[in-house]
Amino acid sequence: MTRPLLDVDPPREGVARTAEEVLSQALAFVDEWLLRALPPRETPPSRLHGAMHDAVFPGGRRARPLLCRLIAERYGHADDEMVGRMAAAVELVHCASLVQDDLPCFDDADTRRGLPSCHTVYGEATAILVGDALLTLAFETLASSPARRGQTAFRLMGVLTSATGSSNGIIGGQGLELEPHQVDVGHYHRQKTAALFRAAAAGAAICCGADADVSRWARLGELMGCALQLRDDLDDVEGASDQMGKPAGRDQALGRPNAALASGIENARAMRAAIIESVSELLGPATAENDALRLLVEEVTRPSRR
Repeated sequence: MTRPLLDVDPPREGVARTAEEVLSQALAFVDEWLLRALPPRETPPSRLHGAMHDAVFPGGRRARPLLCRLIAERYGHADDEMVGRMAAAVELVHCASLVQDDLPCFDDADTRRGLPSCHTVYGEATAILVGDALLTLAFETLASSPARRGQTAFRLMGVLTSATGSSNGIIGGQGLELEPHQVDVGHYHRQKTAALFRAAAAGAAICCGADADVSRWARLGELMGCALQLRDDLDDVEGASDQMGKPAGRDQALGRPNAALASGIENARAMRAAIIESVSELLGPATAENDALRLLVEEVTRPSRR
């Protein structure tokens, strides 16, 4: 529902940044690239483009693109343009999935991030087009990279395609919600939520030329995504709609996979805590960049207020 509430001064030359400053500056970087990627609201078809902007802004926690940017920050020699394009592309796919999730044929949710959902404001037909357009724009954002970065862009498109598709990605995760039989909740979490985190983290390493670290970061991204989904499962069972910014209790009402419903609330909490501990261990020693990543993990895995 909310994004990190960090209000800090711009970078100060020659002065070491705090973790909060790193995170705040990364957020500004992400939003700048999302604005670059989106067509102007007033460009025809203006109704569609306005709805696309409203589906992306104001953002939620921006967890996936922030993960991409913050991992790149650790290397200190990132290709900022490709990091920006990958971060924006991942978030565009995520926002498309939220529009689709809220549709009457899926979760039939009338609010998102504390505001009326896309189909509530613009109608179901426009919302379907918004989902299609944001998905397409994500790959256009990578495909329009400069020719000299073509090899990197091609690799990033492969990573994002896998994380978006039906076999290993978020669309497959949405499909698992519609299966007529019970599905494995862990498998569902890895597709529905962790896939885009894997892509964001692996993409950051690719942008930095850190091929030896791609698998490590992909693993961290997957763990973070699973922890976030466990938080969502718990929130859906225990939370309140006004605190979550979206309707609560939908998983049980619609028969969706949910770890808290399948294994119990205490088991789900224990799983989330164990995953967060594993993420912290993978991050290593305290630095401004690592601590910014830890702040992000805390922010996106913290349950809504009860």
